Amino acid sequence: MAATRRTVHVFSIIPRLSQLVQDGLPDVQVVQVDVAGSIAGKYSKEVTEEEVNALQEAELLLVDNNLLVQMTDRLPRLRWAQGTWAGVEGLVSNFKDKPKPTFPVTRMASDTFSQLMAEYTVGWIISHERGWLDCRQYQLKGEWGHKGNIAYYRSLRELTVGVLGMGIIGKEVARSLKGFSATVHAYTRTAPSVENKSNNVDKYWHTGELHSFLQQCDYIVNIIPSTPETRGMLGGNTLKNAKKNAVFINIGRGDIISETDIVKALDCDWISAAILDVFLKEPLPTDSLLWKHPKVMITPHAAGVSRAVDVADAFIANFRRYTKGLVVENIINWDRGY
Repeated sequence: MAATRRTVHVFSIIPRLSQLVQDGLPDVQVVQVDVAGSIAGKYSKEVTEEEVNALQEAELLLVDNNLLVQMTDRLPRLRWAQGTWAGVEGLVSNFKDKPKPTFPVTRMASDTFSQLMAEYTVGWIISHERGWLDCRQYQLKGEWGHKGNIAYYRSLRELTVGVLGMGIIGKEVARSLKGFSATVHAYTRTAPSVENKSNNVDKYWHTGELHSFLQQCDYIVNIIPSTPETRGMLGGNTLKNAKKNAVFINIGRGDIISETDIVKALDCDWISAAILDVFLKEPLPTDSLLWKHPKVMITPHAAGVSRAVDVADAFIANFRRYTKGLVVENIINWDRGY
């Protein structure tokens, strides 16, 4: 008797995602449920009754996080859902005061996604150290500019880079930095066990040692997820403890420090620059003080995007674990918030 063919439902705005999952799992029936509306309105998208009805038979679901959060109690057959986003604070906050899902919900995580985040970090450090944005301005003016960082820059081997958060992404950032012989410090919630320590980290700091950690770092890279414990962690006068001329890079979550506190830290010269990819409110409002601040570089939450190939690969790897009876990886911990 032939084995029952597994079915996976895909409900996402990511182009080609269903086809890539089907290509990777040829013996599985992949059912795509189209998302109504435009990509421009993806964050405010409301799931329709027609879409919910089309998912009533779903047991295994690959889905955008903002869509899943609206349906966890409306899909009675669901046994496992994997989100297409790395960030899960929207999901977690939704279940703060109500029952959590009875099935596992996993977040998107992959080596390639982590590498994208690491490339962003290393790329910006090199660009900032060598004054490449200044080179562009000289070019536009037709000048052979050779001043400041363009002529006198530091090598990564001369820098100490502090990484806030040492999960999958943090470890890849540390590995990439160590490849250029940088000194890497890591700040974590608790001291890591021996088996969880990264060989690419020169020194670990943990809760209660934040000020000492900041005093060591030429670059402060935030990768910490949004949780009740981390919100505002770098706010107030915290960055007053930063090493002179330190640069803040945020690829984690925007609520670790407010816009007002970033501007204050820059204007008080507690830090010399801020490279920001994430913000408390996205898209960043047009009246934000950050847009025109001379010490701020802004990118539109693009350090690591949910590329179809990476999302598909991450799901396929977890699907194979699921069908073998193994525990799926990257299950959301509702209590910790990530």
